[in-house]
Amino acid sequence: MARAFAAGGSAANYLERGNRLKREVDPYIPGLTRAQAAAAAGVAPAQVVKLSSNENPLGPSPEALAAVHAQMGMIHEYPSPMADELRAAIGELHGVYADQVVVGAGSSSLMHAIVEAFTMPGGEVISMHLGFSVYSEIAIIHGRNPVLIDLPEPNFAVDLAKLKKLINPNTQLIFLTRPNNPTSTLVPRADFEAAARMAAEVGALCVSDEAYIEFADVPDCSAIPLVRGAKPAMPNVMVTRTFSKAYGLANLRLGYAIATPEVAHCLRLANAKWPTGQVAQAAGVAAIKDKAHLQLTLDTVAAGRKRLAQGFAQLGLPVAPSPQGNYIMVDIGPSGMDAASFTKRILELGAVVIRGDFSPKHVRISIGKPDENDRLLAAATTIMEKKGK
Repeated sequence: MARAFAAGGSAANYLERGNRLKREVDPYIPGLTRAQAAAAAGVAPAQVVKLSSNENPLGPSPEALAAVHAQMGMIHEYPSPMADELRAAIGELHGVYADQVVVGAGSSSLMHAIVEAFTMPGGEVISMHLGFSVYSEIAIIHGRNPVLIDLPEPNFAVDLAKLKKLINPNTQLIFLTRPNNPTSTLVPRADFEAAARMAAEVGALCVSDEAYIEFADVPDCSAIPLVRGAKPAMPNVMVTRTFSKAYGLANLRLGYAIATPEVAHCLRLANAKWPTGQVAQAAGVAAIKDKAHLQLTLDTVAAGRKRLAQGFAQLGLPVAPSPQGNYIMVDIGPSGMDAASFTKRILELGAVVIRGDFSPKHVRISIGKPDENDRLLAAATTIMEKKGK
């Protein structure tokens, strides 16, 4: 067998399978790192204002940092494979049983397990556009067919009638991001429930990706109540969450899913073994307990979101309506520039990094601290003033 492989007998087969991804996958490109942005702007990394990756402007809880330091002497040992303490803390936070919680290395890693566990090759995976392109990427990687539902301007809302037409016997999974990334608009829970009922008719799972839902100012908007209790209202619903955003633990890669116990068990079987380390688990437990830091984060983001939305509106640059995430999406068409050029100019003027690589005329801007938001608005003001001359 070794000689046949060396002679090339089956070597081309594995490479051909790998090269399929080159042809079919349009990979999600993350935003610039601080070091990359600093090099592009010609400044030191500490001088960069990074408003491109929807990160927590205040950083993690001091309690979470202390928990990380406390684990340093144990990083040579394997972590709890089931993350029992963390799952119990998450369950208590959301009023669900610990066996309804599945932990992973960020919610994006769990999405691979979700596709693998609940779909079959050739099945269809529906997600939104403009939206988080990783869903389609993962679908293709696993041999599934991505299907997009367009979100029309100016409200970028899901049209349930159009969604119903897309759903068919081949539909196996629906991802609805709430609030949506990059538009920052929120699919109402009633609309999500309606979508889940449509999915149930063809035996499909409906996932509410709630990576940013802590920032929403709409009360009772999570889909978690739909899977709460011994007899959940909608057993084909799953909710995914992350510690990367509101809790500021992006570098530790920690996320989780909530579903019925039976569905969670199936996801756990498809999930990676030791899906996250003890350092991340300890930080997650501490972050949940530090409610004061979370509230300070939410208050900072709410105030900054309002400030930026008003500021860009005053400059004549429309903001996608009713933003609910820790970011806004801005139509920079009136600036006379395309999104890539606008983003580049903002970096040159203020050493501020934003995202302008997902749409020709829209940019996504994360909410920063007050002085960072002001620096961004000053750069945008300069662009618009020069346009007016």
